[in-house]
Amino acid sequence: MLNLHERALERELFDSAFFYADMADRKSRDQASDLHLEARIAYALGKSYAALNEPEPARQYYQTAISKARLVADTLLVASAYNDLGRILKSGASYSEALHSFNLARQYYFAAGDSSGIALVSLNVGNILKNVGHNELAKAEYHKALNYFIRSGDVANQAGCYNNLGNIFKNDQQYDSAFYYMYLTLAIRKQGESRSGLAIIYHNLANLHLRVHDTDSALYYNTLSLEINTALMSKTDMSYDYNLRGSVYIELEDWKQAIENLEKAYALSEEYSLSDNKLDIAGQLGYAYYKSGNEQKSAACFMDYYALNDSIKRVNQNSFIQTELTRYTLFADSIKTQQIELERNLEMVKKENSNLANRINFRNYVYAIVILLLVVTLIAILFINARRRLVQTTAHEAVLKVQNDELKRTLISKEEKEILLKEIHHRVKNNLQIINSLIRLQANFMNAKNFREKLMETENRIRSMALIHEKLYKTGNLASLSVRNYIEELSFNILESYDNHKVKIKLKFDLEEREYGIDTLIPLGLIINEVLSNSLKHAFYERAEGNIFIAIRSEDNISFMTIRDDGIGADLTFDELKEDSLGMELIDSLCDQLDGKLHLDTEYGFEYNFEFRILK
Repeated sequence: MLNLHERALERELFDSAFFYADMADRKSRDQASDLHLEARIAYALGKSYAALNEPEPARQYYQTAISKARLVADTLLVASAYNDLGRILKSGASYSEALHSFNLARQYYFAAGDSSGIALVSLNVGNILKNVGHNELAKAEYHKALNYFIRSGDVANQAGCYNNLGNIFKNDQQYDSAFYYMYLTLAIRKQGESRSGLAIIYHNLANLHLRVHDTDSALYYNTLSLEINTALMSKTDMSYDYNLRGSVYIELEDWKQAIENLEKAYALSEEYSLSDNKLDIAGQLGYAYYKSGNEQKSAACFMDYYALNDSIKRVNQNSFIQTELTRYTLFADSIKTQQIELERNLEMVKKENSNLANRINFRNYVYAIVILLLVVTLIAILFINARRRLVQTTAHEAVLKVQNDELKRTLISKEEKEILLKEIHHRVKNNLQIINSLIRLQANFMNAKNFREKLMETENRIRSMALIHEKLYKTGNLASLSVRNYIEELSFNILESYDNHKVKIKLKFDLEEREYGIDTLIPLGLIINEVLSNSLKHAFYERAEGNIFIAIRSEDNISFMTIRDDGIGADLTFDELKEDSLGMELIDSLCDQLDGKLHLDTEYGFEYNFEFRILK
């Protein structure tokens, strides 16, 4: 789930990212405590809330991630959480707190040996220095970061450095240099896949054109930025865009349009507590109301402006900011003390991990004994079934001896009996080999937390094979079986084994009446078991009911089978689904065993379409 969360964030699918992070959090609550996993989930939730422009819960989850990552000595995770927490604090204009967080992030990145992380911290610190007016110090930090990103080939972050250098030169009124860096950023980001990054450079170009009084170009780039941020539902960035659009109309002395856009910007900044942006909006809105003749609203806006200004000054006293800058500068002298403390913490954690490993090894030993006993029991069951079939064959032979001449023509000869017995033992041997392979494969995906679940999956696979032998025994036909009866009984057995009281599942069938040989039924039954198990576990998340449909038909010696559910589906390819999934690997391998083809559609639920030859 955490991997899916990261992929969704990369694709800027922020709602999907939150969904996967939240699902991972819910699943972890049903499992044994794992501090490392809990830290990673808290960090993922923090990133999701930050992407959804909800700074307060993002801040709380980052702090939770830091606390738990420290306990498991995950230095890199602590560093990343501090860095992202600093960005949240910076967006709320809490510059001294943000600098403190970036200081800690830089220390942990240094301890982890992560040069890329240190470069990111330099980029973020440069942004704060720019905002508080230390332009030369900001340039120095940007160039530190830029030099590393050029060496490492990180084009995306190179663009971030160029963009911020452009803003510095804009603030210094060196507009030629500002345009150079801005258009260099635009060229890079047009080749990338980040829509939010492209929106940022459009916004900054609009601001730069406004500075040189080119209002037509300012409105053009502002419209491009606003369109992207509206599509991404990024209300934070939309607030900045509307604020800038209001500034353009102030330049044009169109007070009605200016007020309309600034009011939109202010409403969005109120919702997301954007202190730095809200201050600028309040000042501009007060000016626009004054120029339009509405002195009462103008006065109210300026009152908000002065109140916000006092609040930001209290939070960002120069002494606090200077203290954090001094700490940042003197970091090289203090890092040794931090490393010693980290090494002590790591040593304590290593001892705890050693004790935990001993307990896990003991549990694994117990699990191995249980699995061995289960295998012996299954072998005994299969052997008893084989003996029963042999007794049945002997009984038939005695009856046939006293039948009439026509029945005698069908009497099994001694040679045929021996061939039949060998065939039975051969099939039992093959099935035991399949069971052995399944158990060994399943062991690779088994741990202390999912042992019970994986054991039930192995049991269902074995039951799907045993059901074939049971039906062959009852019908007296040792070669073939009705595919319709087998699939219906197998499907209801699987549904009962999951015992899911929260979701009401309906099974629907459209099955032909035809007999299939055992060499087709064994892999076919295992495929159905894996597909239904996947649907019952994952397809109906937070649903009250669901449907699963199974159809099979054949033309000559080719069969076509469809299994589909009306669940939530997934935006993943078959190869992505196979990662870390024994079930999907088995489906692919069993389809190859039948010399078949598989087409999977996951857009509206999962739909598997199989085409395979019927084996004799």
